[in-house]
Amino acid sequence: MSKHCDIRPARPLRNRSAWLAAALLTLPQAGVAHAAARIESFDTGSWQRLQKDLPRPSVVVFSTTDCGHCPGTIAALAAQLQQQAPQQPKVPLVVVVMDGDGQPELLQEPHYRAADRLFVFRGQGTALQYSVHPGWRGMTPYVALLPHEGAVELVLGRPSAQALERWLQPGRQP
Repeated sequence: MSKHCDIRPARPLRNRSAWLAAALLTLPQAGVAHAAARIESFDTGSWQRLQKDLPRPSVVVFSTTDCGHCPGTIAALAAQLQQQAPQQPKVPLVVVVMDGDGQPELLQEPHYRAADRLFVFRGQGTALQYSVHPGWRGMTPYVALLPHEGAVELVLGRPSAQALERWLQPGRQP
């Protein structure tokens, strides 16, 4: 019995390679109409500025590069925000990568491409956590919902679709 197996493709490999290359080049852009154009710096004073400067409502996701739940959370939030009624103003999705300093390739990651703005934190992680909320212990994803008006709602993990829908309603009751 031979240990060598001779398997030949049904079609020339060249055609498959061209198709695969085209698919891989376009796939990361599929469904992403608003990818962040650059990586912005985030420091311990940035959170206070963002709360004042971002349009309301806005969603901010604090993430880390090793967070297993963050890509799904970012994708789910982006999808739900894109489903908003056309007459409603677009709700920005902002992502802050707590350990992304010095990693320009983050812009190529499909889940970060869903963000309207992408920040990386420069500094000590515990200082960032404290500047956002003194009780936050650094678990991610940590989602900040900046409502039309009123106080920011902080959620550990992905908010439910129903909770996000209620939060998006103007004049909602807290």
